[in-house]
Amino acid sequence: MIRKLLLLSFIEGAAVMAAELCGAKLMAPIFGSSLFVWASVMGFTLAGLAAGYFCGGYLTQKTSNSGKLLFQLLNLASLTLILMPVISYYLLPRLSYLPFLSGVVLSTFLLLFPSVFFLGATSPVFITTQTINKGDEGKASGTVYAVSTAGGILATFLCGFYLIPQIGLNKSLLAFGVVLFIANLVVFKFYKISNFFLLAIVLYLNLQFINKASNTIYKQEGLYGTLTVEDLSFGSSNKVRLLKTNSISQTEMNLITGASISRYMNILDTLIPDASGNKRALLLGVGGGLLANILVKKKYKTDGIELDERIIEVAKKYFFLSKDVNVFHQDARYFINKTKNKYDVLVVDVFKGEEPPSHVLTIESLKQIHHFLSHDGIMYINWHGYLSNEIGLGTGVLYNTLVRAGFYVKLCSSSYNEAYRNLIFVASKRHLPPQYLELNHTPTDISLVNTDSQPLLEKYNAMANKAWRVNYLRYYQGLNN
Repeated sequence: MIRKLLLLSFIEGAAVMAAELCGAKLMAPIFGSSLFVWASVMGFTLAGLAAGYFCGGYLTQKTSNSGKLLFQLLNLASLTLILMPVISYYLLPRLSYLPFLSGVVLSTFLLLFPSVFFLGATSPVFITTQTINKGDEGKASGTVYAVSTAGGILATFLCGFYLIPQIGLNKSLLAFGVVLFIANLVVFKFYKISNFFLLAIVLYLNLQFINKASNTIYKQEGLYGTLTVEDLSFGSSNKVRLLKTNSISQTEMNLITGASISRYMNILDTLIPDASGNKRALLLGVGGGLLANILVKKKYKTDGIELDERIIEVAKKYFFLSKDVNVFHQDARYFINKTKNKYDVLVVDVFKGEEPPSHVLTIESLKQIHHFLSHDGIMYINWHGYLSNEIGLGTGVLYNTLVRAGFYVKLCSSSYNEAYRNLIFVASKRHLPPQYLELNHTPTDISLVNTDSQPLLEKYNAMANKAWRVNYLRYYQGLNN
């Protein structure tokens, strides 16, 4: 075995996983991180590898210099890896104007397929170069794939636990691409000026292609997506600060008044009564903290649960989260299962981008909530606006799950336009008083229940999530044009 080629195989395997993980994260600010996106990313990763394996095997039969072929393929792989953020920045926003699924598929192909194809094409060539004697093919292929897979395992943990949260997607891909490129030059000792010239051009594009938008005051990539804080002006007296996850707003604050400009927040402010006596409130999903501040003003002893630690810091620094809010950095379901407190008000606002996490709203989770709500306690769930027809099936599943968990339920909203509204589920252990005005009709009749063993919300919410993201991006793209 040629050990220096095994080192290259190790780095190649690491680069494959870096491309897949970072590619999915690069897609998220435009297309979200839904099942559609992950299916497309995994599908094109496998397609790129399969096509690469085939072409690499074909090319080994057509060349007498497998070393030179391997060098060229690794060069192309490293350069296309470094160019992925450039493709993401220039092409993906333009492709978002296509129908959603067409945009996702075409974007994933252009973003991910080239680098994965060239990386995959190296595997048969690695095996050929490692096969010195006849009969060594099995040992060579097993060793190459084992070493490559080990590199992929290391890259998975390295990207997930350190690189993406600490240095971001662009620099992570840059690091893997440069390491692969330099290792390739060192192993094969092809120090031609043209190779360095190509690297210099690609590095320039990678490092210079983004001019930070003047309205972005904070941006960080991480395990839970791209988090940004932006300041927008609509006239001299209307300045708005947005907290976004993957380009979807989580909090919209009037910078002058410090109040939310979201209609659903105004509804919640109206629905939630002032506290009388020693009442406790629990907020699942802190976001910018404006709702937590409302609960504090209403004299509730307020606990907030937030999965993304970055959001907690942003809420304190940019959105004036009250010091009276007791914030826990935990998964909402973990807190639901473990808490011993009784709460009089519970607000569930756990959207990540356009997606509500299914595991927080299963019947098992809702029964736990039913247990720790006080006798007169009320739960409010923020939801997308779709209620009827096939696009409203997810709303029907949640409605039915709440009823099966023992809640009395009403639905509230400020508008009848499904595409541009939020629904508020109001749920209680007993019949709700008449001041909770509800919509004239209930969701599409459906008997399905969201459970831990069969989480259905993601499936039945897919159309609504897709429509919500498309409408939201169109609205803000229109404002910015």
